[in-house]
Amino acid sequence: MADATRGTFFSGASLVWGRQRVLWLIYVVNFVLAYFATRGTNERIGAILDHSLAAGELVHGFNLGALGSLAANPESPFGGSISASLSAAILFTVFMIFATGGILATYYSGQRLHAGAFFEACGHHFWRFVRLTIYLLIVLIPVFILGGIAHRTYDRIDKQSISPMPAVHFFEAAVVVVLLILICIRVWFDMAQVIAVAEDERRMRKALRRSATLLRQNFFSLYWLYLRVSVVSWIVFAAGLHIWMTHLHPESILAPFLLSQFLIIFWQACRLWQRASECIWYREHQRAILVATPAHESPPTISQQPLAAPTA
Repeated sequence: MADATRGTFFSGASLVWGRQRVLWLIYVVNFVLAYFATRGTNERIGAILDHSLAAGELVHGFNLGALGSLAANPESPFGGSISASLSAAILFTVFMIFATGGILATYYSGQRLHAGAFFEACGHHFWRFVRLTIYLLIVLIPVFILGGIAHRTYDRIDKQSISPMPAVHFFEAAVVVVLLILICIRVWFDMAQVIAVAEDERRMRKALRRSATLLRQNFFSLYWLYLRVSVVSWIVFAAGLHIWMTHLHPESILAPFLLSQFLIIFWQACRLWQRASECIWYREHQRAILVATPAHESPPTISQQPLAAPTA
């Protein structure tokens, strides 16, 4: 489907840029949840470090020993941070499952949906996508098992080999294989969501079967479409980490905050870029099928009247 995928990569980015309200909605929800998840921990750490000489070792650099001493403090400054972060992550996941219906409806239609239509689409597809998420967790079980097998194999190679390199190379290969499998699963379920929105499909198992067929027939096109955006996001994220580690002063606050928020926004924008590209790809794919299908022509009508007798 070369014709259906031409320009989809850049069209998806343009669509995300033109529908920025979706991106800012996700960012604001993520920011608010992260703030409340870390507020308690920040207050407890501040109460300890404001009256401690060890604060300089963490403000003007990173001292692992100082961090360990802070964690071992009787007041438990990190206590409850894990549960708060986990709760925020669960809430954000539920929000994204809810919002996905409206996001895909916006991208597939190519129109600017008003708030009522957007949230109506969110609620219309919410429980369908909840079922789809359950199917996703079931499908991921064999991948987790494969990861466990790879980890045990890595330990065995590391113990038996004199050189550490065979274990390292095996670990790198295993990570690449598992990552490619996860991307394939992600594209499969992404397209099932697109089909559910575009075709108003209520049966998620049918949407998954159609998505699997679509992925099998257009594997390289869809996989490369998803992978290109992922590579762009990884490159920008790596560049941001490099700038953070080499060019920012440890005691600076504003610059790391702005850089971190830029990386978060860009990462979320790349995810929306993938979803927009998938919607455009599916819309063009369906359009190409309609164009390639010849119009049905009705057979000529045969008169049922008897033929007139020839006249002399």
